[in-house]
Order: sequence, then C-alpha cells, then structure tokens
Amino acid sequence: MGVESTGGIQVRLAVEAAEACPVAASTGGDTIARSATWSTAGEGEVVEEFDLVGEADEADLPEDASVVFETDRSERVRFTREGGDCICEAVERLGAPVTDVSASRGTLRLSFHATDVETVRSAVDDLDAAYGSVRIDRLARTGDGEADDMVLVDRGRLTDRQQEVLETAMEMGYFERPRSANATEVAERLDISPSTFAEHLASAQSKVLDSLLEGSA
Repeated sequence: MGVESTGGIQVRLAVEAAEACPVAASTGGDTIARSATWSTAGEGEVVEEFDLVGEADEADLPEDASVVFETDRSERVRFTREGGDCICEAVERLGAPVTDVSASRGTLRLSFHATDVETVRSAVDDLDAAYGSVRIDRLARTGDGEADDMVLVDRGRLTDRQQEVLETAMEMGYFERPRSANATEVAERLDISPSTFAEHLASAQSKVLDSLLEGSA
C-alpha cells in the first residue's frame, strides 16, 4: 500500500469475565455472543450492542437490555453501561484498538494489534491484575508465515510445577473450544486450589509469552 510496515503483533486474549463483563455474562450454556460494538453516549455513558446466538437466560442479560434486531439465528442486543470499567476499554487505553469481540461460556475473547512487545505484556498484566484470569488464545507476528519463522519456546524457563500445570490443562482440554474441563476440574486433578492453579497458569503463560516475543523479534 506504499506505507512502511513497522512490524506488529496480532493478539487474541481470553478473559474469564462472567462477573465483570455483561457480554460474557450473557453466554451461559451454549449461547454465543459476537460482533460486539460500543459508542459513547455522553456524560460517561456507553451504549453497547452484540449479536446473541442461542437461547439465553433472561436473568443473565444486562438489566436494561433490549433486542433491536433479530433473525432466525440471532438477536441484536443493546444495553447501556458506565464508561471506563470495561475489559476492552482497558486494552484500548494502551493505544491498541480492539478489532473483534466474542464470548462463550462466560469467557470474553478480544483481538487487537500491538506495535511492540511492551503493549502485549501490559495488556496481559493489566487484565490479569484486574480480572484474575487471562489466557493467550493467539499470538502472531508480521511475516510470511513460512516454517523458518517458527519460534521455539524455551521450556527451561518453566518450573516443574508450571510445566505440569500446562501439560495437565492441555491434556484435560482446558484450552479447547468449547472446553472439556474448567479450572476447578484441572485444579482437582493437580490437587491444588483453583486460585493456585490460576497463579501457576498466569506465571507459565507470562514466561511462554516472553519466550515467544523474544524469539520472534
């Protein structure tokens, strides 16, 4: 396009957000939310919309939710909220516009592009500190995608316990979509508390992220 590329990182994060995000909270059972958008309505108020696919429990929807459009397969739900206290807005405050938002089973997934490693680290750290459970669903760097560009992760950075946590979570389908096991079930297999599992997982992911970004720089 004639514009010089500075390189970049494509990121998709998954945040356990049923208690913090109205969109994620609407996705109990097999219900899926997608195509979320929002705009400022003035005086700190934000109007947000998303497509809801499947039968949602009315009690899970935002209090002032209304259906503004519907098809045979989905409903377009609109609601209002206070600005600022939002997972997506937390990422955008880092200068990275959110490009896609969806949710299922209480997990919010958001995609964005970062121009540097520090933005990715800040997004993961900020969301983990605020909401307690953040996973990296996708991470890709600008490039041609050939095998020579594959990045090796140094497993030596992980403690034995962190490696065990990751391997057990993988084995039980914690990272699958939809999940075959939740955090409580994986923690029980490891004989640790869910909070300890979350701590080990966050530390392991942070080390894997560092290795990926350093190796692809």
